[in-house]
Amino acid sequence: MVKSRKPPRKYHRFTWLLGFLGFLGFRYFVDHDPASLFMFSFFAFFSYFFTSKLAAEMPDERYEENRLKAKAATMFVPATVLFAVGIGLTTGIIGLTGAVLIAAIGWAATFITYAVAFWYYEKH
Repeated sequence: MVKSRKPPRKYHRFTWLLGFLGFLGFRYFVDHDPASLFMFSFFAFFSYFFTSKLAAEMPDERYEENRLKAKAATMFVPATVLFAVGIGLTTGIIGLTGAVLIAAIGWAATFITYAVAFWYYEKH
């Protein structure tokens, strides 16, 4: 049995526009502040472009099955990023700046991978 959900609000379909804040991460090349690299994580909002269209549909068994398959397909992204950051920091290959950059891009990549995989499973 699938739980019924509230329909998404009208403005939720425009949430993906917050992804453009990710371009503020390029300020790092001007001010060289590692905190500026965190702004790249806003690219994760681009995932709402795919999921907002699918969220408007009423969830059924196929929807739930595709959601679980997309989560399983996405799991390797954060695991790989955490491994890369951990190995890089412990061996001294990357510094704090590199760790922040890899973590922010990994964060965004996780959400975007989930959205694209979910959209793919829903359409195929």
